[in-house]
Amino acid sequence: MALEFSWQLPLCTPAPTPAQWIQLAQAVEYAGLDGLWIPGGAPCADSLGVAAALCAHTRRLRLNVSVPAHVVLPAALASTLQSLQSISANRVRLHLPDADRDSLRQAFGEWLNRDQRSERIGEYLEILQRLLHGDETGFNYNGRYFQLENAGFARRPLPAPPLILDDSHSAALIAAHADLCLLRSAPPAWLEQEIRRLRARSSRRPGFVCEFGLILGDSEELAWEAAAQQLAAHAQALPDAGAVRRLARDRQPLRHFEVHPNLLQLRPGQPLYLVGSAQQIATRLGELHGLGIDHIVIHDQAAVAEVLRFGERVLPLLQQQGLRKEDSHHDR
Repeated sequence: MALEFSWQLPLCTPAPTPAQWIQLAQAVEYAGLDGLWIPGGAPCADSLGVAAALCAHTRRLRLNVSVPAHVVLPAALASTLQSLQSISANRVRLHLPDADRDSLRQAFGEWLNRDQRSERIGEYLEILQRLLHGDETGFNYNGRYFQLENAGFARRPLPAPPLILDDSHSAALIAAHADLCLLRSAPPAWLEQEIRRLRARSSRRPGFVCEFGLILGDSEELAWEAAAQQLAAHAQALPDAGAVRRLARDRQPLRHFEVHPNLLQLRPGQPLYLVGSAQQIATRLGELHGLGIDHIVIHDQAAVAEVLRFGERVLPLLQQQGLRKEDSHHDR
Protein backbone atom coordinates (compact mmCIF):
# COMPACT_ATOMS: atom_id res chain seq x y z
CA MET A 1 0.00 0.00 0.00
CA ALA A 2 1.28 3.49 -0.86
CA LEU A 3 2.14 5.96 1.87
CA GLU A 4 -0.46 8.71 2.16
CA PHE A 5 -0.06 12.21 3.62
CA SER A 6 -2.53 14.66 5.10
CA TRP A 7 -1.80 18.15 6.37
CA GLN A 8 -3.64 19.29 9.50
CA LEU A 9 -5.57 22.53 9.30
CA PRO A 10 -5.01 24.94 12.23
CA LEU A 11 -8.63 25.08 13.36
CA CYS A 12 -7.99 25.06 17.12
CA THR A 13 -6.15 28.37 17.37
CA PRO A 14 -7.76 31.80 17.05
CA ALA A 15 -5.19 33.35 14.71
CA PRO A 16 -5.86 31.72 11.29
CA THR A 17 -8.83 32.96 9.28
CA PRO A 18 -11.08 31.09 6.81
CA ALA A 19 -9.16 32.71 3.95
CA GLN A 20 -5.93 31.26 5.35
CA TRP A 21 -7.54 27.80 5.67
CA ILE A 22 -8.52 27.96 2.01
CA GLN A 23 -5.04 29.11 0.99
CA LEU A 24 -3.41 26.30 2.97
CA ALA A 25 -5.82 23.69 1.57
CA GLN A 26 -5.09 24.79 -1.99
CA ALA A 27 -1.35 24.68 -1.30
CA VAL A 28 -1.67 21.12 0.03
CA GLU A 29 -3.46 20.09 -3.15
CA TYR A 30 -0.97 21.92 -5.38
CA ALA A 31 1.99 20.33 -3.59
CA GLY A 32 0.72 16.83 -4.36
CA LEU A 33 -0.32 15.65 -0.89
CA ASP A 34 -3.32 13.40 -0.51
CA GLY A 35 -5.57 15.06 2.03
CA LEU A 36 -6.42 17.47 4.79
CA TRP A 37 -6.87 16.56 8.43
CA ILE A 38 -9.70 18.67 9.83
CA PRO A 39 -9.69 18.46 13.66
CA GLY A 40 -12.82 18.83 15.76
CA GLY A 41 -13.76 19.50 19.35
CA ALA A 42 -14.60 22.30 21.75
CA PRO A 43 -11.65 24.63 21.05
CA CYS A 44 -11.84 24.18 17.26
CA ALA A 45 -13.94 25.63 14.49
CA ASP A 46 -16.75 23.29 13.43
CA SER A 47 -15.02 20.58 11.41
CA LEU A 48 -18.09 19.62 9.38
CA GLY A 49 -18.75 23.22 8.39
CA VAL A 50 -15.11 23.77 7.45
CA ALA A 51 -15.08 20.60 5.36
CA ALA A 52 -18.20 21.73 3.51
CA ALA A 53 -16.62 25.10 2.75
CA LEU A 54 -13.39 23.53 1.48
CA CYS A 55 -15.27 21.30 -0.95
CA ALA A 56 -15.69 24.35 -3.17
CA HIS A 57 -11.97 25.21 -3.09
CA THR A 58 -10.36 21.79 -3.66
CA ARG A 59 -10.84 19.15 -6.33
CA ARG A 60 -9.15 15.93 -5.28
CA LEU A 61 -8.00 16.18 -1.64
CA ARG A 62 -9.33 13.68 0.88
CA LEU A 63 -11.19 15.46 3.68
CA ASN A 64 -10.44 13.62 6.93
CA VAL A 65 -13.04 15.12 9.25
CA SER A 66 -12.78 14.64 13.02
CA VAL A 67 -16.12 14.74 14.85
CA PRO A 68 -16.34 13.84 18.57
CA ALA A 69 -19.28 11.50 19.06
CA HIS A 70 -20.61 13.57 21.98
CA VAL A 71 -21.05 16.59 19.69
CA VAL A 72 -23.73 15.25 17.33
CA LEU A 73 -26.28 12.43 17.34
CA PRO A 74 -25.55 9.51 15.00
CA ALA A 75 -28.56 10.00 12.73
CA ALA A 76 -27.76 13.71 12.33
CA LEU A 77 -24.11 12.90 11.61
CA ALA A 78 -25.07 10.30 9.01
CA SER A 79 -27.27 12.82 7.21
CA THR A 80 -24.53 15.47 7.22
CA LEU A 81 -21.92 12.99 6.00
CA GLN A 82 -24.14 12.02 3.09
CA SER A 83 -24.40 15.68 2.12
CA LEU A 84 -20.62 16.06 2.38
CA GLN A 85 -20.08 12.97 0.27
CA SER A 86 -22.40 14.38 -2.37
CA ILE A 87 -20.85 17.84 -2.64
CA SER A 88 -17.25 16.57 -2.34
CA ALA A 89 -17.61 13.74 -4.88
CA ASN A 90 -17.03 11.09 -2.19
CA ARG A 91 -13.82 12.54 -0.73
CA VAL A 92 -14.77 12.35 2.98
CA ARG A 93 -13.30 10.17 5.73
CA LEU A 94 -14.73 10.27 9.25
CA HIS A 95 -12.57 10.27 12.38
CA LEU A 96 -14.47 9.53 15.60
CA PRO A 97 -12.00 10.31 18.41
CA ASP A 98 -12.05 8.57 21.76
CA ALA A 99 -13.93 10.77 24.25
CA ASP A 100 -11.34 9.94 26.92
CA ARG A 101 -8.78 11.90 24.91
CA ASP A 102 -11.04 14.97 24.93
CA SER A 103 -10.90 16.65 28.34
CA LEU A 104 -13.59 19.11 27.19
CA ARG A 105 -16.34 16.54 26.59
CA GLN A 106 -18.25 17.89 29.62
CA ALA A 107 -18.60 21.15 27.71
CA PHE A 108 -20.94 19.26 25.38
CA GLY A 109 -22.92 17.68 28.23
CA GLU A 110 -21.02 14.36 28.32
CA TRP A 111 -20.84 13.07 31.91
CA LEU A 112 -20.76 9.29 31.40
CA ASN A 113 -18.06 7.18 32.99
CA ARG A 114 -15.56 5.16 30.95
CA ASP A 115 -17.63 1.96 30.79
CA GLN A 116 -20.77 3.90 29.87
CA ARG A 117 -18.91 5.81 27.16
CA SER A 118 -17.66 2.52 25.71
CA GLU A 119 -21.21 1.13 25.62
CA ARG A 120 -22.53 4.36 24.13
CA ILE A 121 -19.94 4.50 21.34
CA GLY A 122 -20.75 0.88 20.51
CA GLU A 123 -24.40 1.77 19.98
CA TYR A 124 -23.36 4.94 18.15
CA LEU A 125 -21.20 3.02 15.68
CA GLU A 126 -23.86 0.35 15.10
CA ILE A 127 -26.44 3.01 14.21
CA LEU A 128 -24.01 5.01 12.09
CA GLN A 129 -22.89 1.98 10.10
CA ARG A 130 -26.47 0.90 9.46
CA LEU A 131 -27.39 4.39 8.29
CA LEU A 132 -24.35 4.76 6.02
CA HIS A 133 -23.87 1.20 4.75
CA GLY A 134 -27.20 -0.57 4.98
CA ASP A 135 -29.89 -0.88 2.38
CA GLU A 136 -32.66 -0.87 4.94
CA THR A 137 -34.83 2.22 5.33
CA GLY A 138 -37.12 3.21 8.12
CA PHE A 139 -35.62 0.87 10.73
CA ASN A 140 -36.22 1.21 14.47
CA TYR A 141 -33.52 1.02 17.11
CA ASN A 142 -34.01 0.57 20.85
CA GLY A 143 -30.78 0.70 22.83
CA ARG A 144 -29.71 1.91 26.23
CA TYR A 145 -28.48 5.28 24.99
CA PHE A 146 -30.26 5.74 21.64
CA GLN A 147 -33.82 5.10 20.48
CA LEU A 148 -34.73 5.71 16.84
CA GLU A 149 -37.95 5.37 14.89
CA ASN A 150 -38.11 5.16 11.11
CA ALA A 151 -34.36 5.87 10.87
CA GLY A 152 -32.70 6.07 7.49
CA PHE A 153 -35.84 6.91 5.53
CA ALA A 154 -33.97 9.64 3.62
CA ARG A 155 -30.79 7.64 2.95
CA ARG A 156 -29.28 8.13 -0.50
CA PRO A 157 -27.20 5.53 -2.41
CA LEU A 158 -23.80 7.09 -1.73
CA PRO A 159 -20.54 5.40 -0.64
CA ALA A 160 -20.07 5.40 3.12
CA PRO A 161 -17.06 7.43 4.29
CA PRO A 162 -14.24 5.23 5.60
CA LEU A 163 -14.11 5.28 9.40
CA ILE A 164 -11.06 6.14 11.52
CA LEU A 165 -10.98 5.17 15.22
CA ASP A 166 -8.31 5.92 17.83
CA ASP A 167 -6.12 3.09 19.09
CA SER A 168 -7.42 3.83 22.61
CA HIS A 169 -10.85 2.55 21.60
CA SER A 170 -11.40 -1.07 22.50
CA ALA A 171 -9.83 -3.64 20.19
CA ALA A 172 -13.32 -5.11 19.65
CA LEU A 173 -14.70 -1.79 18.33
CA ILE A 174 -11.69 -1.29 16.07
CA ALA A 175 -11.99 -4.83 14.73
CA ALA A 176 -15.71 -4.47 14.07
CA HIS A 177 -15.87 -0.99 12.57
CA ALA A 178 -12.54 0.71 11.73
CA ASP A 179 -11.17 1.06 8.22
CA LEU A 180 -8.22 3.00 9.67
CA CYS A 181 -6.81 3.23 13.20
CA LEU A 182 -5.19 6.42 14.48
CA LEU A 183 -2.14 5.54 16.59
CA ARG A 184 -0.85 7.91 19.24
CA SER A 185 2.44 9.56 18.37
CA ALA A 186 5.16 7.32 19.83
CA PRO A 187 8.62 5.91 19.04
CA PRO A 188 8.79 3.26 16.28
CA ALA A 189 9.27 0.32 18.66
CA TRP A 190 5.97 1.08 20.38
CA LEU A 191 4.18 1.71 17.08
CA GLU A 192 5.33 -1.64 15.69
CA GLN A 193 4.13 -3.46 18.80
CA GLU A 194 0.74 -1.72 18.74
CA ILE A 195 0.22 -2.47 15.05
CA ARG A 196 0.95 -6.16 15.66
CA ARG A 197 -1.44 -6.23 18.62
CA LEU A 198 -4.32 -4.68 16.70
CA ARG A 199 -3.75 -6.74 13.56
CA ALA A 200 -3.83 -9.92 15.61
CA ARG A 201 -7.29 -9.03 16.93
CA SER A 202 -8.93 -7.97 13.67
CA SER A 203 -9.80 -9.84 10.50
CA ARG A 204 -10.55 -6.53 8.75
CA ARG A 205 -6.85 -5.60 8.43
CA PRO A 206 -7.35 -1.87 9.10
CA GLY A 207 -4.82 0.64 7.88
CA PHE A 208 -2.86 2.74 10.39
CA VAL A 209 -2.52 6.51 10.74
CA CYS A 210 -0.06 8.45 12.89
CA GLU A 211 0.55 12.17 13.51
CA PHE A 212 3.96 13.85 13.48
CA GLY A 213 5.29 17.37 13.59
CA LEU A 214 7.71 18.28 10.81
CA ILE A 215 10.85 20.42 10.89
CA LEU A 216 12.55 20.21 7.50
CA GLY A 217 15.92 21.86 6.92
CA ASP A 218 18.34 22.28 4.03
CA SER A 219 20.77 20.19 6.11
CA GLU A 220 20.66 18.13 9.28
CA GLU A 221 22.35 20.89 11.29
CA LEU A 222 20.00 23.59 10.02
CA ALA A 223 16.98 21.42 10.76
CA TRP A 224 18.02 21.01 14.40
CA GLU A 225 18.72 24.72 14.72
CA ALA A 226 15.22 25.39 13.39
CA ALA A 227 13.81 22.87 15.86
CA ALA A 228 15.56 24.63 18.74
CA GLN A 229 14.03 27.95 17.69
CA GLN A 230 10.55 26.59 16.95
CA LEU A 231 10.30 24.57 20.16
CA ALA A 232 12.11 27.01 22.45
CA ALA A 233 9.00 27.72 24.51
CA HIS A 234 8.39 24.01 25.06
CA ALA A 235 12.04 23.28 25.87
CA GLN A 236 12.46 25.85 28.67
CA ALA A 237 11.48 23.32 31.33
CA LEU A 238 12.81 20.06 29.93
CA PRO A 239 12.10 16.81 31.77
CA ASP A 240 14.68 14.70 33.56
CA ALA A 241 16.97 12.76 31.27
CA GLY A 242 15.49 9.46 32.38
CA ALA A 243 11.89 10.37 31.57
CA VAL A 244 12.21 9.29 27.93
CA ARG A 245 14.64 6.78 26.49
CA ARG A 246 16.93 8.91 24.30
CA LEU A 247 19.84 8.61 21.93
CA ALA A 248 23.23 9.83 23.09
CA ARG A 249 23.89 13.18 21.41
CA ASP A 250 26.39 15.87 22.41
CA ARG A 251 26.07 18.55 19.71
CA GLN A 252 22.74 20.39 19.56
CA PRO A 253 21.33 20.27 23.14
CA LEU A 254 17.85 19.53 21.82
CA ARG A 255 19.16 16.29 20.33
CA HIS A 256 19.33 14.80 23.81
CA PHE A 257 15.58 14.42 23.32
CA GLU A 258 15.95 12.45 20.09
CA VAL A 259 14.25 9.11 20.86
CA HIS A 260 15.05 7.61 17.45
CA PRO A 261 17.09 8.97 14.54
CA ASN A 262 15.35 12.14 13.33
CA LEU A 263 12.49 11.74 15.83
CA LEU A 264 12.25 14.29 18.65
CA GLN A 265 10.04 13.98 21.73
CA LEU A 266 10.42 16.43 24.60
CA ARG A 267 8.20 14.57 27.05
CA PRO A 268 6.54 11.15 27.20
CA GLY A 269 3.08 11.31 25.68
CA GLN A 270 3.79 14.45 23.67
CA PRO A 271 3.79 14.41 19.86
CA LEU A 272 6.92 13.38 18.00
CA TYR A 273 8.62 15.65 15.47
CA LEU A 274 10.38 14.52 12.32
CA VAL A 275 13.56 16.63 12.18
CA GLY A 276 16.19 16.53 9.43
CA SER A 277 17.07 17.08 5.81
CA ALA A 278 14.74 15.99 3.02
CA GLN A 279 16.68 12.75 2.52
CA GLN A 280 16.63 11.98 6.25
CA ILE A 281 12.91 12.69 6.50
CA ALA A 282 12.21 10.48 3.47
CA THR A 283 14.29 7.67 4.95
CA ARG A 284 12.47 7.86 8.27
CA LEU A 285 9.07 7.96 6.58
CA GLY A 286 10.04 4.85 4.64
CA GLU A 287 10.93 3.15 7.91
CA LEU A 288 7.59 4.11 9.46
CA HIS A 289 5.78 2.77 6.40
CA GLY A 290 7.70 -0.47 6.78
CA LEU A 291 6.29 -0.83 10.29
CA GLY A 292 2.78 -0.76 8.86
CA ILE A 293 1.82 2.93 8.91
CA ASP A 294 -0.13 3.81 5.78
CA HIS A 295 -1.04 7.44 6.47
CA ILE A 296 0.99 10.27 8.03
CA VAL A 297 -0.70 13.39 9.36
CA ILE A 298 1.58 16.43 9.57
CA HIS A 299 0.62 18.95 12.25
CA ASP A 300 1.92 22.17 13.84
CA GLN A 301 2.85 23.61 10.44
CA ALA A 302 0.40 26.19 9.12
CA ALA A 303 2.78 27.87 6.64
CA VAL A 304 2.11 27.49 2.94
CA ALA A 305 5.88 27.61 2.32
CA GLU A 306 6.39 24.48 4.45
CA VAL A 307 3.72 22.62 2.53
CA LEU A 308 5.37 23.48 -0.78
CA ARG A 309 8.86 22.57 0.51
CA PHE A 310 7.60 19.17 1.63
CA GLY A 311 5.95 18.57 -1.72
CA GLU A 312 9.00 19.66 -3.71
CA ARG A 313 11.75 18.03 -1.65
CA VAL A 314 10.36 14.99 0.18
CA LEU A 315 7.59 13.57 -1.99
CA PRO A 316 9.86 13.03 -5.05
CA LEU A 317 12.28 11.03 -2.87
CA LEU A 318 9.41 8.84 -1.67
CA GLN A 319 8.27 8.44 -5.27
CA GLN A 320 11.73 7.15 -6.15
CA GLN A 321 11.45 4.62 -3.32
CA GLY A 322 8.14 3.37 -4.71
CA LEU A 323 6.22 4.56 -1.65
CA ARG A 324 3.80 6.82 -3.49
CA LYS A 325 0.95 6.04 -5.86
CA GLU A 326 2.00 5.78 -9.47
CA ASP A 327 -0.56 8.36 -10.51
CA SER A 328 0.51 10.77 -7.74
CA HIS A 329 1.00 14.17 -9.31
CA HIS A 330 1.23 17.87 -8.67
CA ASP A 331 -1.62 19.99 -9.93
CA ARG A 332 0.57 22.51 -11.72
